Amino acid sequence: MGRPVFLGKAHINWCERCNVPLIGDGCDIHGKEGVFRVNLTPPADVRFAFQSDIDFIRREFENHYGANVGELLEGKIILLNKTPGEDDVYEIIVDGYIFGWLRFDPLELKWKPGLKVEGATALWRRFGRAMKKWVIIDEGAVEPVKNGSNVLAVGIIEAEASIRVGDDVVVISPGGDVVATGIAKKDYAALMKRERGTGIKTRRQRSVHYREGRKAGIEDVLRANRHALEERVKEARRFMRKTAERISRPMAVAFSGGKDSLAVLGLAMEEFGTGFSVFFNNTGIEFPETLEYVDEIRREIESRGIEFIVADAGDAFWRALHVFSPPGRDYRWCCKVTKLGPITLSIKEHYPEGVLMFVGQRKYESIQRYKQPRVWKNPWVPNEIGASPIFHWNALEVWLYIFSRGLRYNPLYEDRLDRIGCFLCPSSSLAEIYTLKEEKPELWSKWERELERWRKRFNLPEEWVSHGFWRWKKPSRGQKALAERLGIGLPEKRIWEPVQYSLKEENGTFVVRFNTFINLKRIGEVAPILGEVERGENYIKAGGVKFTEEAAFAGEFGDAIQAYHLVKRAYECVGCGVCVGRCPEEAITINPKSRKIVVDSIRCTHCMECMNVCPLLKIKNPEEGSQL
Repeated sequence: MGRPVFLGKAHINWCERCNVPLIGDGCDIHGKEGVFRVNLTPPADVRFAFQSDIDFIRREFENHYGANVGELLEGKIILLNKTPGEDDVYEIIVDGYIFGWLRFDPLELKWKPGLKVEGATALWRRFGRAMKKWVIIDEGAVEPVKNGSNVLAVGIIEAEASIRVGDDVVVISPGGDVVATGIAKKDYAALMKRERGTGIKTRRQRSVHYREGRKAGIEDVLRANRHALEERVKEARRFMRKTAERISRPMAVAFSGGKDSLAVLGLAMEEFGTGFSVFFNNTGIEFPETLEYVDEIRREIESRGIEFIVADAGDAFWRALHVFSPPGRDYRWCCKVTKLGPITLSIKEHYPEGVLMFVGQRKYESIQRYKQPRVWKNPWVPNEIGASPIFHWNALEVWLYIFSRGLRYNPLYEDRLDRIGCFLCPSSSLAEIYTLKEEKPELWSKWERELERWRKRFNLPEEWVSHGFWRWKKPSRGQKALAERLGIGLPEKRIWEPVQYSLKEENGTFVVRFNTFINLKRIGEVAPILGEVERGENYIKAGGVKFTEEAAFAGEFGDAIQAYHLVKRAYECVGCGVCVGRCPEEAITINPKSRKIVVDSIRCTHCMECMNVCPLLKIKNPEEGSQL
């Protein structure tokens, strides 16, 4: 279980009379009367549940408990809070209390529901013995269980027949009150035989706040939160205006098609009207629905006289895949190839004097974002200064702003998809992957076929694909533990090197040999990077390195390593453009036919800046240089 990460307040307020969540300390209709705090598991970046989410909750809880929880949830505001865990875990908030949760089991690859005492009380009062997964304990066990004791099998006087080991169950007193919830340590037969030992391992719940609230909708939430929301909007707009006045550069809004960037776009239109551009990066691995949605937004934006710029990676990901192998959380070459490169080139083209880019980053998204300042200079994209107007907003506030302005949001959010980015992102959880498989099977199957080819190439078990081990180049501690539970073996690190080399010192010269002959024509296109170029019969010399078709020769060890790097870049270049944008002399271009870099020997000053940013060197072989 992951440790809670505090990225902001770990609670929300709730108006009892309106039966809605509050983003401030009081309700615009009832003031502070009847307002109470709902404590949540950090980071508490709660969002509204859409109808598809509610249908999903109903399905999973009905499968387990045999009761239609939709009768309790329909017509009410439902919030979801993603919490730390082995994989995705969602707390379900209704009527101002945590009803229960849904947890994705990375071993069994399925969702497992559970109830807090409040949720169990709601179900038991409505369905009683008609529901599943309950036990009734004798009177003498009630107080000890309330105080945290486990339920011994000998203390169970009745149980529901579907209980299996590991099931979430509800513990009931003889008088019909919910005493606790917990995990079955024995199945129904063992419980009824009163076998010795623990029957139910109970959860400690110090307080219970069960209540039944009135029905409410989004309009009720907006009325109760209007003042607090407008204060957030006012502060964000003021931040945008002051930042624009302080940083005298052309303005743009980075629009991804997700909710956060939509909120920033809405704020920019409110504050500036026009006078800024909108910037979208098409990675080439976006959801088709996102591309359709972005095109709709583009037409609307352009009709208002606002420029809409697209940085397009084309098929860069699929071309780079055979060079890098599948990306991973610890091997995120995909971001450099499909985002950093195209963005750098587009900014260089459209904003030669630099740009102030307003983005939708929020501190609640990750510990890295939490530590980032609100205004920053991007070290990898020249001439870009980033600024986040909604840095302090949580997801609830973002959605309230979108609903309050009637902004058109990406329809994928209504398909149970939290992450609206690259559909095959290695940072996706297993739960997100299996949600995608269920909601968009044709899209996921395209990537799954690619993964299957790589699995066979690496001679790995089927679980490498099915259980998402491909998402790491070097398995994490948690992934190693999961592999052990599955009884499979994984390599300590997967390695894929199309260009391989050996380096030996021979008679005072360092000799670098490769697993292929050296194409001197191609080396000549990039050789200026290392130094002044000398061309002879059957050789090219650049700086301190001499290249022949058989090997590279250098007098210094460092030059020999640079020779390997140059051959690697010459052969494996995928034309991402990162180095093009970083070259201070504009000496690098991309050949439109080969899609590989070519270096102008007249312009190049051999500063090596392009070596310092190339994903082939800094992502593929991080031991030879720090990661980007």
